[in-house]
Amino acid sequence: MTLSMRRAAYATLPALLVMAGASAAKAATPAPGTAEALIYSTMPSTAAHRPEMALDGDQKSYFKSVYGMSDGDTFLVLLSRPIPVKSLRIVTGDADSQDGVTDGIVETSPDGVTFTKAADFDANGVAAAKIGGKPVEALRIRLNNRRGVPSLLVREITIDSPVKISHVVQGPGRGFVDISQAPDLANWAQRAETQMENFWADTQALLYTDGFITPNMVNVIYKTGPGVTDVAATGGGVMTVNSKWCREHADDTGLTVHETAHAIQAMAAYNPVWLIEGTADYIRWVKFEPQNFHPRINPATAKYTDRYQTTATFLAWCEMHYDSGLVTKMNRATRYGTYDSGLWKEYTGKDVDTLWAEFIAAYKADPVNIITKPVAEADRPRVLPTVTPGSSTAANLGSAFNGVGIINDGATFAETDGADSGGASYSSKLLGATQKSKDVLFQLGPANAPDMVISQGQTVNLPGGQYQSLWILASAVDGTQMAQRFTVNYADGTTANLVQNVSDWFQPGSYPGETRAVKTSYRNTYDGAKDPRTFYIYSYGFALDHGKTVKSITLPNNPSVRIFAVTLAN
Repeated sequence: MTLSMRRAAYATLPALLVMAGASAAKAATPAPGTAEALIYSTMPSTAAHRPEMALDGDQKSYFKSVYGMSDGDTFLVLLSRPIPVKSLRIVTGDADSQDGVTDGIVETSPDGVTFTKAADFDANGVAAAKIGGKPVEALRIRLNNRRGVPSLLVREITIDSPVKISHVVQGPGRGFVDISQAPDLANWAQRAETQMENFWADTQALLYTDGFITPNMVNVIYKTGPGVTDVAATGGGVMTVNSKWCREHADDTGLTVHETAHAIQAMAAYNPVWLIEGTADYIRWVKFEPQNFHPRINPATAKYTDRYQTTATFLAWCEMHYDSGLVTKMNRATRYGTYDSGLWKEYTGKDVDTLWAEFIAAYKADPVNIITKPVAEADRPRVLPTVTPGSSTAANLGSAFNGVGIINDGATFAETDGADSGGASYSSKLLGATQKSKDVLFQLGPANAPDMVISQGQTVNLPGGQYQSLWILASAVDGTQMAQRFTVNYADGTTANLVQNVSDWFQPGSYPGETRAVKTSYRNTYDGAKDPRTFYIYSYGFALDHGKTVKSITLPNNPSVRIFAVTLAN
């Protein structure tokens, strides 16, 4: 189900009222007479008691939060459109009417923006309200001020309406924003909200724990004054952002991504603090905005327990060198309160102090690239060699041809032949006898005869001489073939390894060193028909040692790489 909506301007919102952003909730035309519902909760649950179970029509199933509920927490039902509601009944607590909400309220809204109290919860944990057919687009459960319960258990929400609720699902993660105390921050808050929502799902995935349903909402308040956090803080379902900081740091909207990570972490206890804060900074700096991250660590005094960017950098380095899922695993342990320093050795094979010593040594050696992943040789940008027109010398591949990849239009051939060995070939009409790309001339083999080298690690002779560049006309089948190694053998016994990603003939990858030499509007099939899609042959260029005499080239041992021509040039 795809849902989207826009709400009123930020400045019109009273405290903690719903303000939907770019990714949250108005249904895309449900069936007539129906509506859809998104469920939001600031509290985590488990797979056994998912949020949507509160509105599934079955009192045997229910939503139950993993931890306690405070007066900042919210359980929200957001409908795809306003529907007329006769009455509401919300039952909380277990089957024996224990552990229900007895000091809280249910609020409704006709527009998802302005809420009013509809009912109080009674001593049995039940809230009932007569709405009288008035429109309702959202309802939410909240506690009264300075109240709390060990866990929110919503057994069933019953909405009496002539409009049927056809689908109930968890809403996409997002913040519900209140800038009533800082209306001048509308643009800042909207940018931050968009970032939070765009990266919410990624953060949930990075902090995934099997069977654990993370919160999918947080109430965001912008304010300043005595007792307000210096920058931002998250807890009890509320993210508080210091509006003074926002005004002074116009570009620091990413801080809310750090705070969103805290909402999604949903820890049983804030321990160990350094790892929890380091993980949140890892989410922001390493994953969300690495382009803005420039680690600054004093190797003489820093410790892995320094939190924030230092710990974030250390975590990223450990993932890069030892365990790519380390942050997810450590977060699972802190979430359940089972973190122990012995986990470092369990996951990486080394204790944390040894890892830190290695990290500091690596940082001293190259602080700028400490968490920059090495770029594979085939992925490194390179400039193609310059070729003097008329300097091309074609290699004779006749004795090396072991496949038929170019067929005359209308001709039939074996279903196991062709450029892909699966009954499809290039058209001889579209390729011709020669092709030219970047002043390099390629000589193609004959149609309907061996004209293609199926690469199997064979060595092919090259015209002897000294050349400045080598060019290969080729394509791949069965998908792009990554990091293919071509070895040039010189007459003096030395070699040069050339590594290249070779694109599939149907899906260009635009890799370094690759040019779309030929674009064909169709390919021929074994039954004499045409497949009217676009297919390619690519040119790959490599610089040679001009002072040495070439002798031969050894091809990759990969039959999915198909070679059609080789040319040397100056």
